[in-house]
Order: sequence, then structure tokens, then C-alpha cells
Amino acid sequence: MPCPYSLSPIRMVTVFSLLLAGLLLIASLYYLFTLYAAWRLFCEVSPPADSLPPVSLFKPLKGGSPELYANLASFCRLDYPVFQLLCGVRDPQDPAIAVVQRLQRDFPEHEIVAVVNPEVIGSNYKVSTLHHLSQAARYDLFFITDSDVRVEPGFLRALISPLADPEVGLVTCPYRGSATTPFPALLESLLINTAFAPLVLVASQVEQTTYAFGAAIAVKRRCLDQIGGFAALADYLADDYYLGHLVTQAGYRARIVPYVVETRPDVATLGDLLHHQLRWARTQRICRPGGYCGTLVTHGTVWALLGLAAFWSSLWLRALAFSAVVLRLFSTAVVSGIFLRASLTLRALWLVPLADVLSFLVWCASLRGDTVRWSEYTFRVRSDGKMVRVSCRGES
Repeated sequence: MPCPYSLSPIRMVTVFSLLLAGLLLIASLYYLFTLYAAWRLFCEVSPPADSLPPVSLFKPLKGGSPELYANLASFCRLDYPVFQLLCGVRDPQDPAIAVVQRLQRDFPEHEIVAVVNPEVIGSNYKVSTLHHLSQAARYDLFFITDSDVRVEPGFLRALISPLADPEVGLVTCPYRGSATTPFPALLESLLINTAFAPLVLVASQVEQTTYAFGAAIAVKRRCLDQIGGFAALADYLADDYYLGHLVTQAGYRARIVPYVVETRPDVATLGDLLHHQLRWARTQRICRPGGYCGTLVTHGTVWALLGLAAFWSSLWLRALAFSAVVLRLFSTAVVSGIFLRASLTLRALWLVPLADVLSFLVWCASLRGDTVRWSEYTFRVRSDGKMVRVSCRGES
């Protein structure tokens, strides 16, 4: 006797087609909302700062990538009266030291300091470097940026204004990818511009900001001291996220500023790309499990491909699938071209569907497992966001 709750094959096909249609509609609405969110964020106008207090710029470094000198040099061309550039490394033999020394010779008018300290205070070695940099900082405003970030002269002035508000303890901003070669770096740049950046824009309009993005963070020294300094972040994988989280938990506000910095991912192989993306994805899943699972509905390109493959004969579903893809490409072109000023995305718009499929595969892979590879190390990430080193490539 058949189960009274079983579905016939025809009804199962109908249910599946309706499910796909619902996902396509939600994804299409999401693409439209990214346009609105980008417009809302970038329409915000911060008044010019009444004063320009001196700042300490933190640059945790590891390795001497071909782009490193140009990235660091962009900070030496900032239109800002007083700042110091603190570059930190752990290994006394790190090739990044030679790059910093060249920078010191080329820009003698600036205070550029190399801080070399191998001591670690936790499992996140980048945070250990930031801790040592904070001890060498002369000023009370800290600006933290990754080594692959490149900025325009107005960077500090753009982010300094909100910090005049005593209730604001931390400021962060979106970023765009701009690497064109090699191909894995191009793909990662596309994933930043077309998958991560839209999520940032939407989140800026639908929820209170309680996090930060590692590409660029400004934080007041007193706020950092109140949460226990960088030592409080020493074992977290997502140190940027938890820095914003702890600062807001301490009673301060975090602000996303409508300014975009540029990052040039140093990804040489497809294996590096996949490990890097999987680390980011598992980090997001652990930090925000509900929100991360909810991003399933944003993968409209995948739902469109499934709809076209399974229901090509259905005119209405085929039209819905093509509409979703067109909206995806249109919203991507507008957000990247007008708001992010990411010309790379416009030139490689034809690769966006490939990036979307890759993003979905990484999303699926991230749902299982608790290990991540960071540089030559492998870590196990606990449910509280802290990580424990389990191996190092080259160790027997």
C-alpha cells in the first residue's frame, strides 16, 4: 500500500519547479536590493573633520610579494599631516624587511618603522604582530590594513571624520579586488567584487554594524584597551570580525564608511584560491551561522542554470531564469562600475557566472569541516571562533 504522504513523480517535478521559481525570485529581489543598498550607503556624506589627529598605521607583513612595495608606497603618498607607518614581521629573515628598508630610503620624510618580533601571544600570528605594533605606536588612532591593500591619497581623511564622534569606536569600509594576473588572483578579485561586496552593502542597510573588515579598520586606542588589547583576539580566526564585535559589546558604535580601498590578492594557484576561499567561507559560517546559511538564496546564477537544465521546455521558468541572470549581470555592472569603481569586473563580466558557480561550490564545501589552511599552517576552528594549530607544511 503506498504511503499516503508520498508524492508522485509529476508532483515532485512540480514542487521542484516551484521551489526553483521561488529561489529565482528571491535572488532577483536580492540583486535589485544591492543596487538600493549601494546607493543608500554611498549617498551618505560625512562632514569634513574639524581636526586631523596624528595616526599610527599598522601593516602586518609576511613575505615579499611583487606588489608589496607599490602597496606600501601608496600609504607614503597619503594626503595627511602626521602619521607613522609601522610594518611588522615575525621572521628576521622575512623578505618583507628589505621592502620596508627600500621604502625608508625612498620616503625619508615619513616615519616608517620595521618592527621585527617572533614572539607569539596566541594561535593567530597576525594578531601577535599587531600586538607588537601597538606597543610601538606613538599615536592614539590605529589604522590597520592588510599587506595587499593599496589606497588613494584621501584614504585617512575619508575614514577619520566619523571617529570625531565619541560614541564611535571603530570605522571600517568595503574593498574591491583588482588583481588581473595570474588567473586564480583574477577569480578571487571577481569573487570579492561580485559575491562579498554586495553582501557587505546589503548588510550595511539591514542591520547594525557589529564587525569590521580586515582590509581597512580604524580603531581608537582607548577602545582597544577597554576590550583587553589585541591579546583579546589572539586565538580568533576572524580577528577583524571579533575586533568589531568586542568594540561594540563594550558600548561603542562601529561605522561602515562609503569609501573603497583596493586589494590585490596574492593567489598563485587554483589550489591556493580554493583554500583561501574555503577559509573565508568557514570563517563566515562560524561567526554568523544563521546569516551564512541564509546566503543560499543569493546564488541566483546556480538556480538559473538548474532551471534551464531541468525545465527548458517550461517557458515561464526559462524566462525567470534568464531574467535572474540578466539582473545579476546588470546589478554587478552598476555596483562595480559606479560604486566600487572596480573596472576589472566590467572587463571580466563574462566570467561572473563562472565565479558564481565557484562561489556556490565553496559555500557547499564550507558546510562541513572545521579545519582551515592559513599560509603554511593548518588550524582547527572551534565553535567559539577560536583556532588551534594542528600542523605545518614541512613538519614531519
